Amino acid sequence: MAMEQKNIGLGIHDFKTLIESNCYYVDKSMFIYDIFKHKTKTVTIIPRPRRFGKTLNMSMLQYFFEKHPSRPDCRHLFDGLAITNYPEIMAQQAKYPVIFITFKGIKSLTWQGCYEAIMLLITAECKRHGIVLQNSFTDEHSQSIFQALITQKASQTHYEQALKFLSEHLYNIYNQKVIILIDEYDAPMQAGFEFNYYEEIKNFMYSFFCAGLKDNNYLEFSVITGILRIAKDSLFSGMNNSASYSLLDDAFADKFGFVEGEVTAILDYFQTPIDRTKVREWYNGYRVGLPKYDTQGNEYFTMIYNPWSIIECINKKALGAHWINTGGHMLIQETMRKASAEDKKNLLQILEGGSIEKTINDTIVFRDMYNDSNAMWSFLVFTGYLTWKSRTNMVGKTTALLVAPNFEVLDSLKTMVIAWFNDEKMNRAKFDQMVMGIYDGAPKTFLTLFQENVLASMSFFDIGDDGENVYQAFILGILVSLGQTHEVTTNRESGTGRYDICIIPHDHTKAGTIIEFKKYDMETEDPLDVLAAQALDQIKRKKYTTVMHARKINKIIKIGIGFRGKAMAWEFEVEEGGMVVRHDAFSAEPKKKPVRKKVSAKKTVFKRVKKVAC
Repeated sequence: MAMEQKNIGLGIHDFKTLIESNCYYVDKSMFIYDIFKHKTKTVTIIPRPRRFGKTLNMSMLQYFFEKHPSRPDCRHLFDGLAITNYPEIMAQQAKYPVIFITFKGIKSLTWQGCYEAIMLLITAECKRHGIVLQNSFTDEHSQSIFQALITQKASQTHYEQALKFLSEHLYNIYNQKVIILIDEYDAPMQAGFEFNYYEEIKNFMYSFFCAGLKDNNYLEFSVITGILRIAKDSLFSGMNNSASYSLLDDAFADKFGFVEGEVTAILDYFQTPIDRTKVREWYNGYRVGLPKYDTQGNEYFTMIYNPWSIIECINKKALGAHWINTGGHMLIQETMRKASAEDKKNLLQILEGGSIEKTINDTIVFRDMYNDSNAMWSFLVFTGYLTWKSRTNMVGKTTALLVAPNFEVLDSLKTMVIAWFNDEKMNRAKFDQMVMGIYDGAPKTFLTLFQENVLASMSFFDIGDDGENVYQAFILGILVSLGQTHEVTTNRESGTGRYDICIIPHDHTKAGTIIEFKKYDMETEDPLDVLAAQALDQIKRKKYTTVMHARKINKIIKIGIGFRGKAMAWEFEVEEGGMVVRHDAFSAEPKKKPVRKKVSAKKTVFKRVKKVAC
């Protein structure tokens, strides 16, 4: 008799539901074995990016270990799974009382809303154990605390002490130490940072974890998952019984996310009609653990696919950016929005498919997010937006060559950049018209709108005297807007120099564009129109058009731009078939104004001075 076709378990986070619904399960049951192997530290913290299977794994632990009168034997859920080959581990099944709390959905805008949501979670877990606890208390004080917890009338102190309280009384009933599972522990912390109640939630969670995990004599072990490893001095101060295993560590490397063989098996099972190489390009690429070496001495890492994206790909039978649509990226977007000009340059390199070298730290301090460049890049790595191509571990420091892991993440990053241009201060329609000026080979349209729209309107990019942020934001906008029809590159060699921006159409019958920028120099004081002319001359003199000729681009637009703050001048020429067919120039440099200077009570003179940049 043929076996019944299994279903796609899209969005199912409960292990029992997944198995009993006859859904395909990628066997991660050896996570149970690994947890036992790491029990030398009572508290195990495992941070992983969003949608990497954290909640499902934690649910599996609960169904394996928990002893509960309302729950029938769950041994059948593990039939045929790898863990059943280890009788010493199977002997631990249904042996322990388990406290399981997931903070996954807590994204409250206020501290009061966050606190009330946490109260509901604790109340629900107390009620789940109420069947054995309700009539077990030997003293009125404990009975009254429990009653207050399940009716949401307890004090904040009692909620902070809830893990310790439940552990003690469950131990008294079962005569067995308790397992505590905390899922997405950092979700309230991220919300607090984003919505300005970080100190309140930090103080609450500190007390909550210290009471429940630090000196809890009734604790067998605890597993904590989240996205980030928050600095111990922020949350786990003095908790010497804990160990954290991030993406940098070998432990649990293949237990979250899918490895190559698992992806091949599930794609084959559902006969997914998509080229496997394309699937790999779109969803593979996350490097996890310590470097390893093959027989030839070549370095490699454990490679992981995003499981959510693979399941969505199979379900929709199509490639696409599924991960970005699951939410949770507002903090990422805000972090990159506030990045320095130098970091925006680095982001541009990533979007072009390049790499950047940075120091990363798997411990995140939220207060450093907006003022420490390395904190920002570390944040992007451990939230899944970047991975490393290679890395070097020194004492207390990891230096890594960072890249986007795959096409899906590149698409997600580009979507975020587009969101910058949808800011209410930015005229998105005019930006699109400006981009179409490049697409249609209409340089004057492009330059007019560039001056009017980009330099005049992009105040949210913190324009300085040198306009460096505008420059980077402009390139990012062009890159994401023309990425499907053009190859956009920056600072690459061509001819005898390195151009600023080269926009090459995939269709060689369209116009290609080369842009060179010149910033105002306080020492030389060259007018902006002179700078624009120098920039155009540099394009011609250093033969930047060589890259266009090699692609058989017949129509080439060469643009020189001189700028100072929001003021600019431009000069361009259009070349067709090697001949200049059009030339134009424009300057919007402000006129210098005389400033009245008083030299005596009866006499004034005028002195011509340089105007400070806008």
